[in-house]
Amino acid sequence: MSSLWMGRDHLVYVRGSGYLIPLSEEYKRYRFEDIQSIAISKKSRIGAAILYGLGLLSFAGPLVLVLALMEEGELGMGAAVSISVLALGALLFTSLLLRHLILGPTCVCDLQTSLSRDRIQPLNRFHAARQCVDSLAGKIQAAQEPLREAARAEVVEFQRQSRKEAETFSIPAPVIPTFAGVLLLGIGALATLHLESLILTALMLLLLLLVSFSLNFSLIASVRKLTPEAIRSTLWIAMGLLFVFVGSATVYLLISAARNPVYTLDFMGPLEALTGVASGGGLGFYLMFLGLSLGFFACGLVGILMSLKWKGLIQEAEEVPAELEPPFSE
Repeated sequence: MSSLWMGRDHLVYVRGSGYLIPLSEEYKRYRFEDIQSIAISKKSRIGAAILYGLGLLSFAGPLVLVLALMEEGELGMGAAVSISVLALGALLFTSLLLRHLILGPTCVCDLQTSLSRDRIQPLNRFHAARQCVDSLAGKIQAAQEPLREAARAEVVEFQRQSRKEAETFSIPAPVIPTFAGVLLLGIGALATLHLESLILTALMLLLLLLVSFSLNFSLIASVRKLTPEAIRSTLWIAMGLLFVFVGSATVYLLISAARNPVYTLDFMGPLEALTGVASGGGLGFYLMFLGLSLGFFACGLVGILMSLKWKGLIQEAEEVPAELEPPFSE
């Protein structure tokens, strides 16, 4: 509901309230020279994790019970629909739990001026709040320079130490390999959809598993390091596509098993069902998996190009001559 905006010499805090969408907004402006402190305090994230975990158990528990009580080879359409709903619910809460853990510790952030002390609601994740404060520190110090003339020596030392600790934009090591994996996953899914090969399907599922682990590691690294927002957003899009793909495959397998109980007999059954999506899944499932495959391909390609572009920009910025650097850049 709320957001924080940075101008040339001030911050604007838009505090919104409402349900699902902001129904009212309040605007507050903070000039850099008026900011006395920005305080960040970590909070426990166990409560939200327990909530998402209970949601996951509320769907996964009945799902396991239904599967345990169901006799082998007997899966009606009603049971398939029930299992699909439970499986999708469990997948939804799994994705929420993973997102909560990937974003890192929660926090509260308070901004203090001589007139007020306000809780900045958008800065509710510790790593993002630290990155935001790091980006503001230099601007606030520059705006308050006239107030610190008597303590210039201490200021110079503080700035030197701050620069040693401050983060700059970087591309975490697993990001480009992850985008390459997403690109290969899109190509593999397209090939599996049209060639109908059991070996190809098995390889694609193995690649899907590897990419899911790699995406989690990349998202964790991008949250904890100051990563360009475009790259971070592309990683989240890839994760969303992955969950939609898994959910669609689950629903398709259950419907296929309800139509043909042979698919429930052994491990080869699901592989055969997934291999025959184009011929036996109908136009709807074919178009869905085609769109998801193209989405993986586009997401991986765009991610690789953006990462290479940003690596070049970061390298150029690091090679700026010393005489072009701002004051106190020792």
